Amino acid sequence: MNTCYINVRILALSLSLLIIPCAVATTVIAPTFNELVAQSESVLWGEVTAINCELVTQGKSRAIFTRVTVTVREQIIGTNPTTVTLEFLGGTVGELTMVVDGMPRFTLGQNDILFVQNNGRQICPLVGMAHGRYSIVRDPITGTDRVTRDNGATLTNVAQVSHPLTQGTLTDTLQRLGGTPLTPAAFIAEIRAEKSRQLPINTR
Repeated sequence: MNTCYINVRILALSLSLLIIPCAVATTVIAPTFNELVAQSESVLWGEVTAINCELVTQGKSRAIFTRVTVTVREQIIGTNPTTVTLEFLGGTVGELTMVVDGMPRFTLGQNDILFVQNNGRQICPLVGMAHGRYSIVRDPITGTDRVTRDNGATLTNVAQVSHPLTQGTLTDTLQRLGGTPLTPAAFIAEIRAEKSRQLPINTR
């Protein structure tokens, strides 16, 4: 299998600039919670129902795009149809794989809360790339759903969204210890409350 790796810093690059052979190198800045909400065109809770990868060629250059279809369970902010297809740079087609650092990866049946921005107009349609995806995981012991970050750490308060998405570090360990896990309902209430605070007074 042929694999190429891309480090990404600049989220606003146009797709036309990205259809080049593995040549982008940058860093993602983690948003704060209020930035995460403010920069989102829509926020939704949905289930991944389809994943399709396509190899796109322009002249001598080529790139792989992954299209993730999500069935919307709850529209938290903004409006969407009942299903949404999100386009991400990277993926696998046959023996060719393109890997983009910081890009979230999806599996069928996965339930996520997604902070969507510029779908189809940038390399990742989520605010802060992996910082814009929060998976819903059911505790096998209590049967309670909880919100987790892209690195698997349980979210216990919204301030943690700005922490680095690292694994095996002290920050990561501390995130996994103590605190009451946020349920989807609690996280959604925080998102809507933050959006309400950001609206002009005469539109609330």
